[in-house]
Amino acid sequence: MRRWLDPALRQAPGWLLLAGVLSSCAPVLNLQADRPVSYASEATRDSPLKSRLAPLIPAGASGFHLLGGGQAALAARLGLAQRATHTLDVQYYLFHNDTTGKWVSAALLAAADRGVRVRVLIDDIDTADKELRLATLDVHPNIEVRLFNPFHTRSANLLVMGWQALRDSVRLNRRMHNKAFIADNQLGITGGRNIGDEYFGAHHDMAFLDLDVLAAGAIVDALSQSFDQYWNSIAAVPASALPVETGKARLQRATQYLNQFRTEQLDSAYGRTLTAADPLPGLLTGEIAWQIAEASLVVDPPDKVLNPDEATSNLLIGQLAGLGLNPRQRALIVSPYFVPGATGMAYFEYWRSQGVQVDVLTNAYAASDVPLVHAGYANYRIPLLAAGVSLHELKPLAEPTGGRLRDIGRSTSRASLHAKTFVFDDAHVFIGTFNFDPRSTRLNTEMGLVIHSPELARQVTAMIERAMRPERSYEPRLVSEPGKKGEMIHRLQWHDIHRSQPRVLDVEPETSAVQRALLRVLQALPIEEQL
Repeated sequence: MRRWLDPALRQAPGWLLLAGVLSSCAPVLNLQADRPVSYASEATRDSPLKSRLAPLIPAGASGFHLLGGGQAALAARLGLAQRATHTLDVQYYLFHNDTTGKWVSAALLAAADRGVRVRVLIDDIDTADKELRLATLDVHPNIEVRLFNPFHTRSANLLVMGWQALRDSVRLNRRMHNKAFIADNQLGITGGRNIGDEYFGAHHDMAFLDLDVLAAGAIVDALSQSFDQYWNSIAAVPASALPVETGKARLQRATQYLNQFRTEQLDSAYGRTLTAADPLPGLLTGEIAWQIAEASLVVDPPDKVLNPDEATSNLLIGQLAGLGLNPRQRALIVSPYFVPGATGMAYFEYWRSQGVQVDVLTNAYAASDVPLVHAGYANYRIPLLAAGVSLHELKPLAEPTGGRLRDIGRSTSRASLHAKTFVFDDAHVFIGTFNFDPRSTRLNTEMGLVIHSPELARQVTAMIERAMRPERSYEPRLVSEPGKKGEMIHRLQWHDIHRSQPRVLDVEPETSAVQRALLRVLQALPIEEQL
């Protein structure tokens, strides 16, 4: 057996040797599978959606509606699938096979059965146990599924996946984080949400604070063009290349199951809540007003995952800089994974020197789902506070404030921030997938809309400021004290309101001594560029 092992592997530690052997035995993608080029429906093509929107959105203009609540966000996606007559283009980083994942899959199948062409593009980071499901969807004559930047060796074994990640680290460390749901090139949704229960208020234990935006009009064509770029990229491999056996019989069984599942869910308490939260009926009749505004799509090129040397000017961060959105009064930054780095610190220090108020909302350690990234953020807390930046860390469980905890789900669920947005000068709003960290900047592909609308800015600011209230978030503050040798020593205190009373904490809130020790270890790791 050793004759076909990589020479370097022969000298590897035992676990690497085992991983290499397992990898050599695992099935692989058929990279020669056909990849027909296709494009979005022409924006000028007639459709019921276009007719309904024509009197509501001026020609050549764009309209927007915020999707803050999870139920409204899911209902809007299902509504787009139900109303599409020509095309559905769906692009996500994660697409779970849970309640909402099944519901969306059922909606896509129903659209395909009506003759709608459905294209589904999923990043391959979390598809190892979903291959048969994806390949079965792909059997439908009106559905095509592609995997972005896939693992060539197919296995759910962590050793095999780890071995591939080591051997092809430059490519596989770069993921497609984009999120879009587009119907007939007339309506599109983008923002922070993947497809999964925790994003839509359907998870019993976890509820994400998240934000999407529903777009109509001219800007949707830009969303579709971006989707086409990714779809036709060399990094997008068809699901037909997967080494799994499926067919029409399995598709028929899956369709029957999902249709029955959808019927049962519609009759559930969650389903009835979903129906009531759907904003599309009001938006398509004019009962709910669209916010008409100018906007720009900023999006990384798909080649970012293949070319580590892609010019910064071509990336999302370069496009943002080109828009000249320098705040003059206030910058409100929301990022669940917040690691500003030297460049971010330079921006914040400059803004503060110009008198700009800078407020940041991120996750508390106890609320974060990625402690390693929180460690990267923790290294910057004292410098940020010293520069005059105000920090707010979302609690994992918010206390009652006399009103419903909007957009975070049940108050008994563990809350975690997942929205990625910022507001400049109460006039310009970014809503998208971009986290303020090195991974979003240099490694993953990201996208977002920059919308020039004081009204949307007001709405987003109100959502954020509710989340920053001391009942819902901790506010770290800097305490400076003289040391034994006369030098100034800086430490942190966390301020909040607990059981209706102000409170001050001297250690990371809601953490154990072991967790705090782990955080100190993680802070020392030299891996910031990977966070």
